[in-house]
Amino acid sequence: MKKKILLFTIIAVVTVMVLGVLLTGCYYEDKTKSGIDQIKEGGKLVIATSANFPPFENLEKGKIVGWDIDVAQALADELGVELDIQNMDFEAVLSAVATGKVHIGMAGISNTPARDKNVDFSMNVFDSSQMIIVRADNTSINGPMDLAGKRVAVQAGTIGNFLADMNKDYAYDFDDDGNPILDSPILGAPGEVIKLESGTLALQRVKDGQADAVILDKLPAEEIVNNLNAQGGAQLKILADSVYDDAYAFAIGEGNTELKEWIDATFKKLQDNGTISRLNEKWFGGSAE
Repeated sequence: MKKKILLFTIIAVVTVMVLGVLLTGCYYEDKTKSGIDQIKEGGKLVIATSANFPPFENLEKGKIVGWDIDVAQALADELGVELDIQNMDFEAVLSAVATGKVHIGMAGISNTPARDKNVDFSMNVFDSSQMIIVRADNTSINGPMDLAGKRVAVQAGTIGNFLADMNKDYAYDFDDDGNPILDSPILGAPGEVIKLESGTLALQRVKDGQADAVILDKLPAEEIVNNLNAQGGAQLKILADSVYDDAYAFAIGEGNTELKEWIDATFKKLQDNGTISRLNEKWFGGSAE
């Protein structure tokens, strides 16, 4: 009997120890309200990105690099903590911020009223434009209204996606009260919207003749088009007129005023000390647009 009691005791102790390890491993910290002191105590600045948006973030030889990543590293250095980069599909980035899985979303994210309903944003850090890209031999698409009825490929979850879907928050003019004027679209409604994981895949569809056009942010479009054109075959071109002008910002947890104010102040510091200018030169040849 004593042996059985001893055996049951050992099993119980081991079970408690295993459960403790499992619970520790599964511990989840809600980062939506993390302040500066909490981040320092944790020793990590955790950011979400989507590494298929060059030159802001991209995978090179298995490493995530880009403008956003260098800025993130500068922010981590200011805090004296390690940078922890969580790579995911673009559509998951804002969700990761909103649910407290990361401190900041940094993925060429456009600051829009619709997105601001679920997360907060830093100051705007980069101006951008949504451009139309077609094959160089395409003569039927010369501007936004010519997209009507066409096959348009986009990176899922992006502003280009929302424009192609004729989302009322993006694809129409607005009245003085900020309401969409549904009989005044800023582009022709596509006949088919092809949603893909990256801008590169979307542009490859156009190059291969499987889509008529892509709507994509200007700087990534320029880099990807140059790379694809250098591979030979059908060439791509970016139309002169933008569809939509916007600005990028860093996404943070809703109501996290402390982190927002710190990011804004630190980004301005990086501007003043020349860090941002150096990063612009490194990634865009000095361009800020």
